[in-house]
Amino acid sequence: MALKNLLLAEARAEGFERIGFASCEPFLAEEERLRSWLDEGGQALFPYLSAEALVDPQAVLPGARTAMVGFFPYARPDAVPGAAPGSLRLSRYLWGPDYHMILKPRLARVLAKAQEVHPELQGRVCVDTAPLLERQMAARAGLGWQGRHTLLIAGKAGSWGFLGTLLLDVELEADPPFLGHRCGTCRACIEACPSGALSDFHLDPARCLTTYTVETEAQPPLAVLEAMARSHWVEGCDTCQEVCPWNRDPLWGDEGLWGGASTLHTLSAEALPRGGSQWKKYTRRTALRRVRHRHWLENLRRCLG
Repeated sequence: MALKNLLLAEARAEGFERIGFASCEPFLAEEERLRSWLDEGGQALFPYLSAEALVDPQAVLPGARTAMVGFFPYARPDAVPGAAPGSLRLSRYLWGPDYHMILKPRLARVLAKAQEVHPELQGRVCVDTAPLLERQMAARAGLGWQGRHTLLIAGKAGSWGFLGTLLLDVELEADPPFLGHRCGTCRACIEACPSGALSDFHLDPARCLTTYTVETEAQPPLAVLEAMARSHWVEGCDTCQEVCPWNRDPLWGDEGLWGGASTLHTLSAEALPRGGSQWKKYTRRTALRRVRHRHWLENLRRCLG
């Protein structure tokens, strides 16, 4: 308990608003669902994913026994995609610096503090780049549930949050898992999805706007092209979160941390950068740097017709 309380205190000091602990047993119940999802089109779009690796946290850290999962809010009430006159829409998580550069050092400091007291302790920081089922782990740690839109809903804290996980090779007392969901009969996210990518607790990656605007340069199907032109989501898509009732009064991110809107969020569509040097300048140290300049230009063309 002393180690767990130390980790809790350090994680809170680093800005994690919700923190839970879970065991690192394999997610065996998820394996069949994952295989089906990959067979339906996920494997072609995300060839680096493997069901075998994803279901077992020990594939990420051999000997892992406990996962500390933190929820870190990022959205702000004044940062609304498309609010500026004539602007296109970029997901809220793209409004500030690269969240990997924010969360990874914070979790690393938590681990370092714990290792000062327990030098033999081994751990690994994971922020959505490791093959780990972070949302399922967060639900196992009691932080919330996966909503109909498949994102984690941390109760009244909403879903506007990054998940960061610290895998540890020591067994700590796990928190009660969150079982089931609290979406009730609400289908707002499904009805609002611009491209029809959502069904009950299932996302079709081959119809999701974010897949084609951020994750891959593959040619989108007609339904996605039409949705981009209609909705003007040029990078990512927040529609399912915008309509979710649990986001009416969520935990908001720290404006001082995430900063103000970049030019990409405030310029009109016609004035957005087209040149490669401008693109590099506006995306420096942001999560958008992973999107190539040619991909950005293609997204602009699709949004603007």
